[in-house]
Amino acid sequence: MRITKACRFLILAAATIGALSSRATWASTVWPADLSVTEPGVVLMVDGNDRNTSVKLKIRLDTPDRAAFDFGFMNNDAYVSLTRPGRKRGNYAFTGGSLVDFTLRNWGADHQFGTADDLLYRLSDSAGYADQDYFSPIPASKSRHPVVSDFYFHDLRLDWDLDRDGVADVRTWIDTRGGKYDGMMPAPMAVPLPAAAWLFGSGLLALGATLRRTRQA
Repeated sequence: MRITKACRFLILAAATIGALSSRATWASTVWPADLSVTEPGVVLMVDGNDRNTSVKLKIRLDTPDRAAFDFGFMNNDAYVSLTRPGRKRGNYAFTGGSLVDFTLRNWGADHQFGTADDLLYRLSDSAGYADQDYFSPIPASKSRHPVVSDFYFHDLRLDWDLDRDGVADVRTWIDTRGGKYDGMMPAPMAVPLPAAAWLFGSGLLALGATLRRTRQA
C-alpha cells in the first residue's frame, strides 16, 4: 500500500495540530466529580474500619513542563517531597486523622530544586491555587473516625491553576491503596456558635450573678 504525498501531508498536519493542542486537551480532560471544592483547605486522611491503621496513597504528577515541578506536603514549615526530581510517581502513608496541606513546588527558572528560586503553592493558601475534585465515595459508616458524618472518598484530583487564568497548569492524582475503606475528604471546618447562642450564654451568666447578689443581700 503506497502513501501519496497528499496523505503524508495530512498525517503530518494532524500530528502537528495534535502536538500544539496537547496542553489544552490535557487541561480539559476531566470527568464529573462526586464532590468539588474550590475553596482553600487541607485534606483529612480517613482510616476505614479494616485491618489497616494508616492511609496509603499512590501519587501521580502530570504537567507539560515535567522538569519544573514536584509535589509533596507541608510538615509544619518544612516541605516534604512525594515525587522526586525525575520521577513523577510516589507513595506515602499517613496516619488516619492527619490533616494534610498538599503542596506543589516549582523549582524556578534554573530547574534546580532546593534553591532560593523555589516557589511553594500550598493547598491551604488563601489565593486558592488548586481545586479539589473527589471521586469514588465511601459511606461514613466505613470510617473509624467519629468526625466523619458524610461520604468520604477513595480518589482525589488536584488541579493547580498557578497563574489564575482558569486553566489547570499542573494536575495531581491521589489514590488510596491497600485499605478497602481508606480514603480522603475536605477537612471539616470549625463552625462558630451562632451569635444568639453567645447572647443566651451571656444572659445566663448575668442572671446567675444577679441571683448571687440577691442572696448575699
